[in-house]
Amino acid sequence: MTGLHRRQTLQLLGAGTGAALLAGCSESSDETGGSTDEEAAGDDQQAGDLPPYATVLRETDTSDYFYGAIGFETMDALIEDEDDQGGTEPSDPLLGNPILVAFLCSFGFTRLTQSASAEAFVANNETEDGETLVFVEGVYAFSGQYAFDDLTSDLDTAGYTAERVEAEYAVYSDPDSGEYVGVTDEVFAFASPNDDSDFDPGEAVERTVATAAGEREPKHETDADFESLLRAGETDDITLCLYTSDDEFTPETLTDDQPEDDADGLTYAFDAFAGASGVHQRLSLGGTDGTTRGTAVVDYSTDDRVDRELLESTLGTDADTVSVDETDTMITISGEYTDEIDAE
Repeated sequence: MTGLHRRQTLQLLGAGTGAALLAGCSESSDETGGSTDEEAAGDDQQAGDLPPYATVLRETDTSDYFYGAIGFETMDALIEDEDDQGGTEPSDPLLGNPILVAFLCSFGFTRLTQSASAEAFVANNETEDGETLVFVEGVYAFSGQYAFDDLTSDLDTAGYTAERVEAEYAVYSDPDSGEYVGVTDEVFAFASPNDDSDFDPGEAVERTVATAAGEREPKHETDADFESLLRAGETDDITLCLYTSDDEFTPETLTDDQPEDDADGLTYAFDAFAGASGVHQRLSLGGTDGTTRGTAVVDYSTDDRVDRELLESTLGTDADTVSVDETDTMITISGEYTDEIDAE
């Protein structure tokens, strides 16, 4: 059996390249780790609510949709927690999938630290608490509070080209790197060209900040099933969502878009969600009780597609305790893990 080893997660987060910038953005946080179930009950984010960053989740032109998110308090706790022992890679998707989201977000965070826009981001970050880094369909977006006018001015000074400047949002490009940066008073987003020839970073960033500014409808306002999935899952600490507007995921959806080889060999494990149309996972790192909790909310379009047996045999395999709840076409599986467990 293996648990979530924070040193491994710390390594995935690339703390050596991003810790200084993170410290400058999270000075107001007094959190020392993930929340327990009891603590979560008192948070502003209650079950049934949309996540605070819901307006960052823009509509796209495809049926499949993926996003991952990590709170700055969680990133900060991982970086500060240097005493835990390393361990083997988790084989349990309740742990492994969210850990890969942490890796994915840290990759974007590291890119920001190396970007010409990093100084502008830090100088104009007014977030007091609750800042979240979201990766959504090719765009990294920080959800918080930012000095919009000063940000645009500093991006001009940094040599970025103004592509579109509106009253509530602006989009800039870096002529040297091809990076696009979009800003509002609540979002700082950026994207760069990638291997996907269909991906337009400028358009993706503009859609993101225009959505955050209220100029476009966010995805949850155009898709009731997606909204229902968001409201069913808890959205603090580390989360991910895989969704399709089709009746069920295609095999390609469950196997494509895996991390590169530099992800320490970890890959997303979505096989358990065959037949489903949506999954929302959340990983809450050990709080004061030393327990890590992983949860997956899995939704199916029809009763006959529900595969509880597959979920139970695949998710929570490394957990000390597992609970399962089934409501209509939605199944929730939760696992609790002791913070430090010797690997087999």
